[in-house]
Amino acid sequence: MKRYWFLMMVWALLFILYFSSAVFPQEKSKAASPAVQKWIDHYYNRVDVFKNENAELKNVILLGDSLTEGFDVKKYFPERRVLNRGIVADHVGLGERGVLKRLDSSVFDCNPSHVFLLIGVNDLGDDNSPEAIDKIAAGYREICNAILEKAPGVKLCLQSCLPTGKKYVRLNDSIIELNKRIRKISEELNLPYIDLHSLLKDGKGELKEEYSPEGLHLKPAAYQEWKKALVPYLPPVMGTKRTGMTSEE
Repeated sequence: MKRYWFLMMVWALLFILYFSSAVFPQEKSKAASPAVQKWIDHYYNRVDVFKNENAELKNVILLGDSLTEGFDVKKYFPERRVLNRGIVADHVGLGERGVLKRLDSSVFDCNPSHVFLLIGVNDLGDDNSPEAIDKIAAGYREICNAILEKAPGVKLCLQSCLPTGKKYVRLNDSIIELNKRIRKISEELNLPYIDLHSLLKDGKGELKEEYSPEGLHLKPAAYQEWKKALVPYLPPVMGTKRTGMTSEE
């Protein structure tokens, strides 16, 4: 009822304003009547609210490779502003391509509030020697530093690489080693570390069979578990202000 009378008052003020300008156009420079001024103030106050709301509408970014690209954000996060910035077969970015080479289009140009990073397993697929793991970790740290430097207000969350299974099981030892380095980076940079590896592994330390068709990529059940792991770090559903991370029931 209060809203009804408020809107009626606004319409009445609009009526007064319209006829005041139509009948006395030569008096536009005169001070407005109290009633008209009240509407004018309301108009500009509302415009300010719109501007503030627009500035606060940030996006959550999922950044990574095929595992991320397969994450159907419209299905799993229908109530949120989530952008999928995963690319099949992508790498950290030690060569010509990779996450490090596309941060503008995948992060900085996206008006982000939060970035969830998951990358590295394809690099290990190319070379999982101890020397290669050190280089991958260095590139990973470079990604983190670039985001923190250019977008200091963004909440960057690091995710462990997932376990593998079946024909990809040979990567598991090197995945564990890379995850140790990722965790160390998170501690040194004071960033959240989301341990997806422990969440999705079986008793042998491999990716659970019910979560993958071939030991690497994920089924819907795995994405559902992944979503649950992200929820505590997501911003409030109604808007994504840079006020820190909140949890959801």
